[in-house]
Amino acid sequence: MKKYYIHTFGCKVNQYESQLISEKFRKDNFECAQKSEEADIIIFNSCTVTTDADKECEYFLRKAAKLPNRPKIMLTGCIVKNKNIDIKNLFSNIEIITDKTKLFIEPQKQTVFGFDRHSRAFLKIQDGCKSFCSYCIVPYVRNTLWSKPENEVLSEIKNLVKSGYSEIVLTGIHTGKYDGGLSDLLEKIIKIPLDFRVRISSVELNEIDDKFIELIETNTEKICRHLHIPLQSGSDEILKQMNRNYSTKEFEKKVNKIMRILPDLALTTDIITGFPGETEKHHKETCDFVKQILFARFHIFRYSDRQGTKASTFENKVPTNEIKNRSKDIFEIDSVKRKDFLNKNIGTK
Repeated sequence: MKKYYIHTFGCKVNQYESQLISEKFRKDNFECAQKSEEADIIIFNSCTVTTDADKECEYFLRKAAKLPNRPKIMLTGCIVKNKNIDIKNLFSNIEIITDKTKLFIEPQKQTVFGFDRHSRAFLKIQDGCKSFCSYCIVPYVRNTLWSKPENEVLSEIKNLVKSGYSEIVLTGIHTGKYDGGLSDLLEKIIKIPLDFRVRISSVELNEIDDKFIELIETNTEKICRHLHIPLQSGSDEILKQMNRNYSTKEFEKKVNKIMRILPDLALTTDIITGFPGETEKHHKETCDFVKQILFARFHIFRYSDRQGTKASTFENKVPTNEIKNRSKDIFEIDSVKRKDFLNKNIGTK
């Protein structure tokens, strides 16, 4: 029996789609290899959100090309849709799959029946983004908005729970843009009469309504007390340049309201350091702002130009060594936040 191996880069949506690909190969009588060296076919499901993501994928492609068993190499994912990367000339000996759905069992339905090597299951409910934050390449490589029909979401959850998964993570490229409303979908999910809990992977500030907060408040056993709300910067000037549609005052007001209602919530966020034009003043504003918000931890990204985005044309680029120094400042605050959150929750479930 021939073997396949999938190397997944990037977000939870990619992990979900890799599971779809895996199920397709198994249906075609392939066996999943434990190591790439054992595989007849290696599928790379790529990410292109940062320069580091590109470099990581390219590194493993080169490594796979040198394997003594000479496997067939297939590349799919976001990097192949990035028009600013000439992947065909970089790697002429690989098969490039631009339309990833050709590797799925049911391209339209996109339903998984399990989740290999995971104790919890990711469930893609939405795809695509048209927000065009100035630093982000995603709207250029995933610009088709798609939402999984509600009945299919509910059916998939039931099947996954019956297969033994007790936590379902709802994920998407822009989850809050779920057609029909994320709050309404969540309300129906929690009514499923099975023993499981649901987690929302990430949601934008302006897409959290009162109903959403109330559902979390009143369903402690069914909805995880965790929200990931991206901030990106604590400077209003930088937020405007990033094309983020809120101010620090609006962010603080909404988050403080959430934390008053949900004092045991684990609130996490994203922060980008070294955005073009970010001065020491802007950096200090970010440090001061995140200190006063009850975050449990941060995901910290050093800014990197994504050719084709608006921010890549901005002047006043921050030197690399300065970006590193600023990220260290944020990491130090993050360390304190993590300890504070853990100490606050000692003895709690």
